[in-house]
Amino acid sequence: MVLPSGFVVPDVPYLVALGLGTLLTTLLLWGLEPPVTRKHVVAFLPWTAVGGVTHAFYQISIPPAVTTPPGLYPEGVAPLFSAPAVYVTVYIVVGIVWLLLLFVGTISGTLDRTHLHLGITGLGVLIVFLTAMVWQGLEIGLSPMWPIVGFILALPITAAAYFVLSIKWTSVVARTGLAGASVVFSHVFDGVITAIGYDVLGASERTPLPAMIMSFAGDLPTAPYLGAGWLFVIVKVIVATLVVAVVADLIDDRPAMGGLLLTFVAAVGLGPAANNFVLFFLG
Repeated sequence: MVLPSGFVVPDVPYLVALGLGTLLTTLLLWGLEPPVTRKHVVAFLPWTAVGGVTHAFYQISIPPAVTTPPGLYPEGVAPLFSAPAVYVTVYIVVGIVWLLLLFVGTISGTLDRTHLHLGITGLGVLIVFLTAMVWQGLEIGLSPMWPIVGFILALPITAAAYFVLSIKWTSVVARTGLAGASVVFSHVFDGVITAIGYDVLGASERTPLPAMIMSFAGDLPTAPYLGAGWLFVIVKVIVATLVVAVVADLIDDRPAMGGLLLTFVAAVGLGPAANNFVLFFLG
């Protein structure tokens, strides 16, 4: 099995709507060819987190009133936030917001600040969903300690990993800047919170490869002392830093492609991390 468990194929009407939305959004963006810089990679981060949070709301259960799925959503819209449909849904929403901001920026003469407006908008949406998370948690109970610990631990680990990267490949850090740091943090956060969930909270891992890595670490002599999640964190750090190093040249030669690639790699880490954060936060 290659794909994570829990993947749901929506009914045909949802597939058609998502397909048409994706096609139209992509064609419009392709035709306009908006610039994608290192700053855009950072601007897309809150939107990626929104994707993880909205999928968590689909997974959550509040017995006996709410079952999972569809979690907190009405039946009519719930399939849009299942996996993998949630990735397409967020892509369409972000694409529409981006197009609107490009239009507004062109009229107002602030086109060069579109990335800033995109990031602020995403942050605002994320704050709304996090507020809803806390509000929901006040009703069903909160377990905030370990998710917050995971977030805090990810910060110094990211700093250490990026520092080592700067020593080994100084030019890489200079060329990728905060975009590279964002990619590393996204995967470190995912690794740390996954390890906490696996070792401390007793959560199962839905994705086969991480499950295999942690299962292997669990059979090592270090398991009684270090648990099984540490190896996954190390793998995440190594992979993320290597990707940043490889993409650095592309950032200079083809900035748009390099920026989109870094955005995609960051999303693969931060989306699941945000998802786990919410699920663990709400216990």
